[in-house]
Amino acid sequence: MKSARSLLFVYILNQSLHWFIIGLILPVSSLFMLDKGLNLQEIGLVFAVSSAAVLLLELPTGGLSDALGRKRVYLISLLFMLGAVLLVMVSWNLITLMIGYILFGAARALSSGSIDAWFVDEHNRLEPEGDLSRKLAIAGIFIPLAMGISALAGGWLPDLLGPLTSDFGAGIYSINFIAMAVMILVQFLLTFKLVVEQIHASRSKSMLSGFRQLPQLVADSVQYGFKQIAVFLLLLTSFAWGFGFSGLETYWQPQVKNMLGPDSANWQFGLLTAGYFLSASAGNLLFTPLSKLLRVPVTVMLFGSRSALGILFLILAAQHGVAGFTAFYFILFMCNGIASSPDTALFNQQLNENNRSTMQSLNSLFLQLGGLIGSFLHGFIAQYASISITWCVAGGVLIASAFLYLNVRENAKEPIRAVG
Repeated sequence: MKSARSLLFVYILNQSLHWFIIGLILPVSSLFMLDKGLNLQEIGLVFAVSSAAVLLLELPTGGLSDALGRKRVYLISLLFMLGAVLLVMVSWNLITLMIGYILFGAARALSSGSIDAWFVDEHNRLEPEGDLSRKLAIAGIFIPLAMGISALAGGWLPDLLGPLTSDFGAGIYSINFIAMAVMILVQFLLTFKLVVEQIHASRSKSMLSGFRQLPQLVADSVQYGFKQIAVFLLLLTSFAWGFGFSGLETYWQPQVKNMLGPDSANWQFGLLTAGYFLSASAGNLLFTPLSKLLRVPVTVMLFGSRSALGILFLILAAQHGVAGFTAFYFILFMCNGIASSPDTALFNQQLNENNRSTMQSLNSLFLQLGGLIGSFLHGFIAQYASISITWCVAGGVLIASAFLYLNVRENAKEPIRAVG
């Protein structure tokens, strides 16, 4: 990598395109399953098994990334994602759909933290005294924008091109998965060409040697995560986030569908999805003026934003009209965006280069464990009580988790600064 600027460009391009691909199905994922004949509890079950796959594979694949190299493992993740897309697209019952989402989970586990760890390592090598939080905040502006654009496209595709797939016996939402498959191939080629990785001294270029390193690397990282109090508390906040947002991400589409009626156009879901990513991007921009205005430790700021998230879940649960839901939905994701880059930077402060990818996978494991438990519980509550009640439960968990940040100390030698 020639310069820090080109490194940041490649990182933003890679991650923007990665999440652009994911965004293509976000506006219609639950609608796709409803179209397949699944009920609310079965939809929760599908997302639960996907989370379970991530949970089981998160640490081994994170260790694999540390042992073999981040680029190699990320490229493998794209192949798993492509297989998942193809299987889900042709799925004919609950079992085949679940298998497809298990492959999605495997792809998620393989990709989790790999390119992020690559960027942090290369950034620290090029600019040892550089402001990592600033770079992550910049990336945090572009990545939600990419997801917002793809969500708009994902909402429009079923209305514009969905009838073509229907003519071939597939549902209108299959067009989203076809577009996703094409973009995965593009991402594979760009990553292979643009991502240049300097192999760390502790990492072997041999696949066989890398696998031999894996058990000890994972064991050491788990021990590190549980012994370091600050790390463990941040892992618990990720668990709470996964629990809370699994209920929102799974059931906002059926909730809005009930508000709009059965004849609602799919572009409306794309617009809502795009809006929350744009709100997240705006939240990243607001981190700078808020931190300068409030002049409080980043942990206090994270406490405030997480508390606000929980309260917004409760407010969202009380909405009965689309206008109110949309307004508070966007505010919620703006609040989440404010906390994104400082939370990531605070976690990275606690890590070393030789275990960074594995520790990020441990963080994602806690997030997925929260999502897994949340998927089962939210699915049961949504099916037998209401979606609003499950969002109230999620909001309570998020508010409780906010207090964990107050017990984490920021590294005074590496303060987390705002952009600018």
